[in-house]
Amino acid sequence: MIRLFLIAVQFLTRLPVPKSLIASEQEIGKATMFFPAVGVIVGGIGSFVYLGMSNHFPASTSVIGVIIVCALVTGGFHEDGLADSFDGFGGGWKKEDILRIMRDSRIGTFGGLALILLILAKYNFLSIIGGPHLWRWLVVAHTASRWTVLPLCIWLPYARAEGQGGLVARRVGWTAASVATGTLILVLLLLPLSNFVTAFAVVVGVTLLSGLYYRHRLGGITGDCLGATNQIAEVAIYAVAVVLSKHGLAV
Repeated sequence: MIRLFLIAVQFLTRLPVPKSLIASEQEIGKATMFFPAVGVIVGGIGSFVYLGMSNHFPASTSVIGVIIVCALVTGGFHEDGLADSFDGFGGGWKKEDILRIMRDSRIGTFGGLALILLILAKYNFLSIIGGPHLWRWLVVAHTASRWTVLPLCIWLPYARAEGQGGLVARRVGWTAASVATGTLILVLLLLPLSNFVTAFAVVVGVTLLSGLYYRHRLGGITGDCLGATNQIAEVAIYAVAVVLSKHGLAV
């Protein structure tokens, strides 16, 4: 289990793991059970950055530090998937065109706009949330966003004949999904019950709606699709926190 956890860390982040760690396709599939746990780590790192900076800087400046550090920890892995997905779906009509554009390493207009709007949304929402409870939402959002990978992989086939995302998509099982869901529920307990239910409903809704869209346009998913849903789910959780706080319901 320790090996599978380290494989999950290696796959999703730039955090150091033993150099000798080489995972098989089957192990990567099993390691997905720890994807939400990796989200706890990334969210925790972001929380420490915010708590440290907020003692010396305004909340908005501290949020910039959080966004930068989290992107460095993950190597922009999920943001890259979001940009490629928006380029593909925005510029292609047929499945073959969408997949071809997604594979292009260059960022187009749709991908560039998606990244700009993503960063603006994170900056705006996190700055509004602020305060001593921001850490809860950071941990919840990063955990929930990585959970989305598992239901999408179980539900939808992989749309390409090959690709890094296929290493995950074709190997995810119900055991991994159950462990990952258990981790998500435990982390959601950081929130009051009303916040818990709302956040869970939102992340399930984002997963369902994005999955229906991928099925309609591609007949399945790619690794870029998984990254896109990850980022959309993270921002959606922050948006929920803002709405709840406006009505005096958020922690």
